[in-house]
Amino acid sequence: MSDAPIPVELRAASDARSVVGAFGLHGVLLVGFMAYTLVGTRPFADASVAERLEGSPLDRLVVLGLFALALVALVVHYRAALSLCLRNLPLVALTGFSLLSFVWSDYPGLTLRRALLLVFLTTIAAGIAASLQDLRRFHTTWFVGLTLVMLVNLVGTALWPGVAITDIGVRGLYSQKNVAGLVAMITVVAGATWMLGATRARSVLIAALMLAPAILFLVLTRSKTSIGLAGAALMLIALFACAEWRGARFILLMIFVGLVGLAGLLGLFAVFDFDTNRVLTATLGDASFTGRDELWAFALRSAEERFWFGHGYGAFWDVGLAADPLQRLEPGTWLGDVDIGTINQAHNGYLELWLHLGLPAMIVAVLIVLNGALSGTAQASARALPRPDRAAIGFMAMLLWLYLLHNLTEATLFMRGAVLSNVAVLFLFVLSRSRDLADGRPQHLAGGGSRMAAHDALL
Repeated sequence: MSDAPIPVELRAASDARSVVGAFGLHGVLLVGFMAYTLVGTRPFADASVAERLEGSPLDRLVVLGLFALALVALVVHYRAALSLCLRNLPLVALTGFSLLSFVWSDYPGLTLRRALLLVFLTTIAAGIAASLQDLRRFHTTWFVGLTLVMLVNLVGTALWPGVAITDIGVRGLYSQKNVAGLVAMITVVAGATWMLGATRARSVLIAALMLAPAILFLVLTRSKTSIGLAGAALMLIALFACAEWRGARFILLMIFVGLVGLAGLLGLFAVFDFDTNRVLTATLGDASFTGRDELWAFALRSAEERFWFGHGYGAFWDVGLAADPLQRLEPGTWLGDVDIGTINQAHNGYLELWLHLGLPAMIVAVLIVLNGALSGTAQASARALPRPDRAAIGFMAMLLWLYLLHNLTEATLFMRGAVLSNVAVLFLFVLSRSRDLADGRPQHLAGGGSRMAAHDALL
């Protein structure tokens, strides 16, 4: 066997092939994860109470396939995987605690199965983050993929209106309109932040056109929570962009405007004698949040029954008609009168996770997301990073802030399979190594303006 050195050309070609192979694995894993999360295995279909209890065999097959790919990615990129694990120990521990809760669960079998799904999805997210090489490409994939999903929703709604349109709004290919609105909201945020990282006017124009289907579908869903969060996100993104362009004076002006707004809010409360219900009725027209107050009260009472460790992950709702927790309610409220099995969440992610895992675990979960959001915001504000990378980081950070707000009225906080939970866990992993990607990107991905222009050329 010859000891002659390998020619530089052959070594470079080998490196290039390994890079292409690694990206191919990452691309398949990312696209598969997005398809499972944003479309699902049964679009335009309803899931009955019995199906929610038993789970879908096709879902299991898809998740297990992605899990196997993720394990390969983690092995191939073992250094990045080890770093991810160390940087996200609280997240890993929370996932493990969810699995451990089968020990004290009311329904150990259900908890084991549902917590394993959370473990698999978390591992898939870690595999995607560990194999990630380029933040701008990652951001572009999300924007383009989400736009395609919006087009599928609009076309599907036009072709099957009897399935996709309900009395309370358009649900598209999803089980209900709130999920449809949520995906549309994510698309709007992805597109708006992508435009901030674009380096060509043509790319900005094309991205703006691509946002039109998402905005249209968001309005059609009539999901008030998602529409409100999308509006707030667009306003914050615009303020961030103006602060970038106008500098410190604009930031000081916004601080002044914020203080004036806070003073006005305090004045409003003072007018109504600091009665929260009266203020909400005057401003929103519904202090009960469409009847959620009674559901929250019931969830709080049930959570206090298992204050420290909860009822077991996934062991409160969808446990069978005979054991449904609402069976314990006396008729007389809308909760007691609704068909058993219809309600399968507390419509508040903080109460929901408390129900499943107890108050301490819920607090840890909030701190995990809050830390990721703060870290992402700091990175997005760092002028030393390239603008396209900062736009990608800003997209992920904004989604984490919206995740915390969204869970005030919906329950997605580390809930297995929920769209926003899957996305948030992935973004937590990616944000934990995003600065490494931006600062120490492989040589083949470096190149400043040429690399950015190449990604903009995709649109």
